Amino acid sequence: HGGYSWGPRFLVPVIPFVMALSAPTWQRVFEARSWGFVGRAGAAILLIGSLGVQWLGLLVPFSLVQDWLAQTVTPLFAPETFTQWRYSPLILQWRYLTPDHLHFAWWRAGVDGADWPSLLLIAATTAVGGWLLLRQTWQDRTLGERLPNWVYGGALLLVTLGLLVRYQPVLSGGDEATARFIEDHEAQDDAVLYLRPVETQQFANAYHGALPVYGFFPSFPLTADDAQWLERLSTQYRRLWVLPDFAPPDRSGWERELRRDAFLVTDQRVGWDAQRVVLYALPAAQPLAETGVGIEFGDPAWARLNGYGYTETTQPGQELLLTLAWESLRAVAQDFHVFVHLLNAAGERVDQRDGQPVLWTRPTTTWQPGEHIEDRYGLLLPDTLPPGDYRILVGLYDPVTGERQPVNVGPDAAVDLGPIRVER
Repeated sequence: HGGYSWGPRFLVPVIPFVMALSAPTWQRVFEARSWGFVGRAGAAILLIGSLGVQWLGLLVPFSLVQDWLAQTVTPLFAPETFTQWRYSPLILQWRYLTPDHLHFAWWRAGVDGADWPSLLLIAATTAVGGWLLLRQTWQDRTLGERLPNWVYGGALLLVTLGLLVRYQPVLSGGDEATARFIEDHEAQDDAVLYLRPVETQQFANAYHGALPVYGFFPSFPLTADDAQWLERLSTQYRRLWVLPDFAPPDRSGWERELRRDAFLVTDQRVGWDAQRVVLYALPAAQPLAETGVGIEFGDPAWARLNGYGYTETTQPGQELLLTLAWESLRAVAQDFHVFVHLLNAAGERVDQRDGQPVLWTRPTTTWQPGEHIEDRYGLLLPDTLPPGDYRILVGLYDPVTGERQPVNVGPDAAVDLGPIRVER
């Protein structure tokens, strides 16, 4: 059986001892020729079979077999998976032996197949190494004969380093891109919440920033212990970088809590494998800057903006936070979206956030008459944003037609909340 509990992997530490114990047998077969042609043929078959099993395991990712077993056999480690050949990795691995699944670096890095320069370089070094090995067995080990081995060893080291440099940016996991993104935007009083425990070591190798990294298992709903940890992190740090697993936010206990109490600053997919990187801001509770504004949306009016608050001064590369206090005046049968636009002095839009209220968790069709809804938004300003004065425009629109809902304070179907100062 294979996978995370594949027994043969525990034999790796004892291989040197097995080789030492079996050395006399190999010597009798190939040097003393004790068993003649039959012994040498049997040893050759054993050697080829041993190498074949290893090559079969390396050609394609074993996770494909493991996933197939998990979908086909219940439970995964049922007794028949250990006794029936049809569940053996030696059989199942062949079904995935296709060009799309080849796991060799020289194949995956190629645009239209093999990366031929690297493949030929690997083949050449392997052939030279094999020739030197055979030559070593045929001749006496004098200093003059050992010199080519040293030259070959040095050349092999250079080739290996060259291949690593060539392939590492192409084939490294998405953690490289994720780590670079966080390093480029991290700030003091930030922390990283890592929710992929199986990949912890990969991220530790890739991330070289200054932030503390907290690793937790995904859970839904959030356990009592995890809830205490989240409360502690929320009070200790100003922002949390969350690297979630593959569960959507509404199925993550961690993100559901954060989306309820924090500001979502950015939610992006980074790297060739499109890993999610999410930044939540956790500012201290502050009262709304404006209350009782009474701006109504719709004709007839169905929603009222009673108040709002936002970050009045910020910097390029930092967050801009906005809180909207809505009141539902009557029920509607359509889901309207909120837009938040950041405009420069020339009226050009430089950043925006659109979506259903409360991070897509409170569609307007769920609003009840008289209900009050607190709606939070965050913008991660570009690093290249020029200093100066900016404005925030807020409104509601139909996502199907793009038509904005009219307001009772002007003809623009949007509300200008006021100035924002961006400073260096």
